Amino acid sequence: MTRTTPDFSRMFRARSIAVIGASTDTKKPSGQPLMHLRKLGYAGAVYPVNPRYAQVLDWPCYPDVAALPETPDLALIAVGSGQVLQRLEECGQRGIPFVIVITSGFSEMGPDGALAQIQLEAVAQTYGTTLLGPNCQGMISVGAGFSLGFGLPYGLRYTSGPISMTSQSGGWGNTVMMLSEKAGLGFQNYQSMGNEASTTSMDLVDWFLDDPLTGMVVSYVEGCKDAHRLVKLGRKALRAGKPYLLWKVGTSDAGARAAASHTANLGGSAKLYKAAFRQGGIIEVTDVDELIDRAKALLAHRRPKGPRVAVVTLSGGAGVLLADHCSARGLPLPDLLPQTTARLKAILPPYAGLNNPIDLTGNIAAREESMIECLQLVIQDPNVDMLGVCLAAASGEAGNLLAGWVAQVATQTDKPVLVAWVATHPDQTQAGFAALEIAQVPRYETPVRCAIGMEALWRFVQSQQETAQIDQEPIYRLERPAMRATLAAAERDLSEFDAKKVLAAYGLTVTTELLARDADAAVNCAKAIGYPIALKIVSADIPHKTEARGVRLNLADAQGVRDAYDAIHHSVALYAPQVQLDGVLVQAMVTEGIELILGVQDDPLFGLAIMCGLGGIYAEVFKDVSFRLLPITRSEAASMVQDLRCFPILNGARGKPAADIEALVDAIVSLAALALDLQGRFTDIDINPLFVRPAGQGVVVGDALIKIRP
Repeated sequence: MTRTTPDFSRMFRARSIAVIGASTDTKKPSGQPLMHLRKLGYAGAVYPVNPRYAQVLDWPCYPDVAALPETPDLALIAVGSGQVLQRLEECGQRGIPFVIVITSGFSEMGPDGALAQIQLEAVAQTYGTTLLGPNCQGMISVGAGFSLGFGLPYGLRYTSGPISMTSQSGGWGNTVMMLSEKAGLGFQNYQSMGNEASTTSMDLVDWFLDDPLTGMVVSYVEGCKDAHRLVKLGRKALRAGKPYLLWKVGTSDAGARAAASHTANLGGSAKLYKAAFRQGGIIEVTDVDELIDRAKALLAHRRPKGPRVAVVTLSGGAGVLLADHCSARGLPLPDLLPQTTARLKAILPPYAGLNNPIDLTGNIAAREESMIECLQLVIQDPNVDMLGVCLAAASGEAGNLLAGWVAQVATQTDKPVLVAWVATHPDQTQAGFAALEIAQVPRYETPVRCAIGMEALWRFVQSQQETAQIDQEPIYRLERPAMRATLAAAERDLSEFDAKKVLAAYGLTVTTELLARDADAAVNCAKAIGYPIALKIVSADIPHKTEARGVRLNLADAQGVRDAYDAIHHSVALYAPQVQLDGVLVQAMVTEGIELILGVQDDPLFGLAIMCGLGGIYAEVFKDVSFRLLPITRSEAASMVQDLRCFPILNGARGKPAADIEALVDAIVSLAALALDLQGRFTDIDINPLFVRPAGQGVVVGDALIKIRP
């Protein structure tokens, strides 16, 4: 079912507001929303609702919602948890489109609270009410100049700007907003999400991306119950040219437990969140400073055409530091064209550094024309996509002059220019700061933070390019009704033998094998296949055959097969005497190939997710894996492989022959098509190992298991 996103403009631009449970005590959460509206000079109609009062803060107070003279655009409910359901129903009956519930005591409090929250959601759905919360702090419309919530941050004035933000933590979200504004960022809208009974962070993000007044979206997230929307929204943001910065917490075991108890959201898999960020071009942040650094660069609106950085510095040390951190982030420092270097040499003193990074030395501060010409030469060099300028600790009038020269050059180019500069007397360099701001040149106090901003710029552009390519690619799909029927009829997990039949039906190459139920049959199967062969126990109840000593390899003759057959049954009987055995698989040996693992899981938050990684018996030791959320295109499957740390081995490291990477990508695409066709009938598919043979020789499924959805 397609989810319809409400038009939140009526909430963030509300012309009339009701506060239900309004109090004359401004120390209480129920009294502060009105106090903040009064303090901020809200120009719309305000309707306190509480039968105990005739008046609150000079506003007439009404006994209930039905008595209001008009239907307000927005209502805030601030009553005890036992009264919230009735008040919400009254809002629904009155037709109030948006309701914020700040009251706590719902799903964060356990089963009884969770049931009460479900009832709130049902009422909101019945009346078509957009419900925010419960257990949230409120909202702030910086663009419209008012807030509706409790706590000191809701009584502050913020700088208007293009950022709209959601936060599942009320207190910390307010902190992030205040620190970001202190760093010079401007906001449009802010929403504390609380428990997200019916309206989620993703709903707000979806609308922010359509809002013409929003140019950047930020989310602080503990867990998303609709995390499957992340990729789609990330790509929507890329197409709209609006960076989406997301801070996901609860990635550790301890953090995940805290998040679940705090907002009753499941933290979900950290790897799947990262996969969603990767696919959707969502910019992950892990600290306030990192958020600020990336936002500064992205809000400057200049976009690089590539990742190549030139560094111009007044301090050799600062330049090397910036160069190190650019290189570590995949931003190379190229050689300038010979003619550029020759012209720089003619301008600069002989002790200047002409290699990238270019060290102009501190003496350049007295030579305006030389400084400007050097910057122009570097930024105009076709090998340069971005320019980082280190002004070190230049202060006073000299600092103002240098900043002005950088700003002058920046206005003459469409390439990003970023500055690392901390003045020793910032009160004396406000003119320089202002010049950079007017020229849309982000300023950072350290070269490291400048490199973080540059990385954000290139990653955003790179993600836009990847999404544009993906938009042109088809999704490979297959329909196999017989396989759907097979899984629908299965009463237990599919063993290796049966799982491989399913995989083969979708075009994956499996090992040549036969099933034997006694030693004589095993010998006959081996003769039919040809030696050497492998024997494996077949049971869906034993997913890790090696741990049960249920595998014997490189068997070369009939006696070896008989001995191995008996030994396997003896070992398995000791390991798991109660399990159901289907027999022993007699399988052709795969003598060469790199062992990988492929898999699919049907995650309750993300839906179908496909995985590729280093396989074999050490798959869970090295954990070199790459995830994507389905569906995926062929280029996305290829990027999964390239993301692996073991990719250089696949690509032929140390003189070894390259593996058949194209066949590996084909296998990933085929497995993705299988998962889409069989969705809802399985929970997990595990292929381990997948033998990736030398280039041109394909891949072979060595072992597999399919877990059936109960």
